[in-house]
Amino acid sequence: MGVWHRGGLPFMTTDRVVPGFVYRHRYLAKQLLAFINRHAPAFLSRKLSSIAGKVSFRVVPEYQGETLPPIFHYWSRRNVAPLLARFGYDSPDGLYFSEIRKWADSSGSDEVSIASFGSGAGALELDLLARLKAVGVNANILCIDFNRHLKERAEKAATERGLNGNFRFLVADCNSVGASVVGRHQIIIVNQFFHHVENMEGFCSMLRQVLEPGGAALTCDVVGRNGHALWPSVSERVQAVWEKLSPDRQFDRYFSARKRRYISVDHSAYSNEGIRAQDVVCELVKHFDFELFLTYGGAVMPFVERRVGFNFDPENSDDRAFIDQVADADNAAIDSGVYPASNMIAVLRHAGMGGAMKHFPIDPSMHIKATRSELARTLA
Repeated sequence: MGVWHRGGLPFMTTDRVVPGFVYRHRYLAKQLLAFINRHAPAFLSRKLSSIAGKVSFRVVPEYQGETLPPIFHYWSRRNVAPLLARFGYDSPDGLYFSEIRKWADSSGSDEVSIASFGSGAGALELDLLARLKAVGVNANILCIDFNRHLKERAEKAATERGLNGNFRFLVADCNSVGASVVGRHQIIIVNQFFHHVENMEGFCSMLRQVLEPGGAALTCDVVGRNGHALWPSVSERVQAVWEKLSPDRQFDRYFSARKRRYISVDHSAYSNEGIRAQDVVCELVKHFDFELFLTYGGAVMPFVERRVGFNFDPENSDDRAFIDQVADADNAAIDSGVYPASNMIAVLRHAGMGGAMKHFPIDPSMHIKATRSELARTLA
């Protein structure tokens, strides 16, 4: 729950050697790419980042959620699950299912057309198809992803599950695919993909054209600072806590070493990871109305994700207490607008076609205000 990333399969016939080599030496590769991007012409930098992003999607697990540390799941159950539950959902997947079924019920139709952007191998989409089929909703899903290898894997899985008649896969770059190619759909899903999109303006405009009137766009995504770097106010809180940690809790897997200070890394310097994350909400409000806007996670994220999270054991009461303390202070800071959250779960509709907006803890305009305030601090 909460933070998922799409991935893929090996990208060459030497499907064990090449990806394994790249993955083992990823830190040096990232440093080299960051250096080149700082000195290369803009067009070359964009090309290299795009290539790096595509490579990364082929050498990591399809769902990196499977590699998250146990403390992440503890934090998520305590903080994200109750947030969703207060609005009637049990998970982001559950929100997708509930909203699609709600659309089918309200429209009086047992058929619904769905487009999922940046779908990876379509595991989430196939699970949705199966659940919807079980309750009598005849859904058809179009998955859009640039990775042709994932198309083969997805279509094989659909056939094995008897869902191939309701499943299609379009190989296309979501940064440039046209609305006429995708077609019109009642439901759009963008699951953990907005933060990989460089052409945010064109992508959001295309989504508006693809979504049929009365339909819904559903998303769970990252909306923090570009490249997953820390905002200044978030960094101050992280450093204050970091300095009090024992040496073994300061081990950083990104650097494979103990660090006396937490070093914020801009992952967009070498790939499209989080490349326009801070612009997601600002761009969406130009094209859609938010019907549901839930945000969470900020200063707590470094302590529950892969770089540092494995240092904390959810079976250890002191570790749980530490994470609870950081999370509670984090929630209060986001609620009061000190800094914006790093994660979003949302339901969007065409302007004027949604119900009264439900949000927690703040609405989109407050999130944008907090983002701009932190951006101003980075430029000062």
